[in-house]
Amino acid sequence: MLKNKTSKTKQRILDASLMLFNEKGERSVTTNHIAAALEMSPGNLYYHYRNKEDIIQELIHHYQYETLQMLELPIDRTVTAEDKIRYFQLLSEQLWKYRFLHRDVYHLVEKNDTFNQDYAQFSSQVMQKVQRLYQSFVDVGLMKLNAIEMEALIVNIWIILTNWTNFLFMSGHINDENHQQEKWSLLALRQLVLLESPYLAGESKATYEKLLASIDNGNLFSSVTQTAST
Repeated sequence: MLKNKTSKTKQRILDASLMLFNEKGERSVTTNHIAAALEMSPGNLYYHYRNKEDIIQELIHHYQYETLQMLELPIDRTVTAEDKIRYFQLLSEQLWKYRFLHRDVYHLVEKNDTFNQDYAQFSSQVMQKVQRLYQSFVDVGLMKLNAIEMEALIVNIWIILTNWTNFLFMSGHINDENHQQEKWSLLALRQLVLLESPYLAGESKATYEKLLASIDNGNLFSSVTQTAST
């Protein structure tokens, strides 16, 4: 019973920390802020996590484990055009859910050598899994690209996903008031779909066109140019 209660309390701490880190940025949030958000004494929080770094480390573990799991290939069937959309949706939602990790990645790397090594290894694992996914799509005729194109596409997708939040903040599209809107992860999904479009084949072309038609483009470019001219 006590173990179950402790587990639930730790999850509450993780959930509140993730919300605050995403909302304010990791550097602006202290353990006192987290405890206050939970109406919990700092001492109670320290019983479960010694410091903020321990909380961040566990959030990183959850993020990496969940991301690698969602990139697994189906084990009982071949991939489909719908799978291509599903993988992109899951990735964009996952990266948005843990967006503080990429918004504050340079700060985290500077503070923690272990995070630096783990992040590099994690990035490599993600790109290897995506490479296997793409090869599966090529094998069933849903994509047409060679090894060099595949490598470049995977790297570009990872760059977009991991820098998406920074782009939105730095270009003035989101701020502390509107950062929780679902449309931002949908717009990330749109960027990924458009990046892939030259390599689509067969059924995946029609599937992507249908998805693009359902996503508002958000006028990202006009917003950026308007901000720059004012």
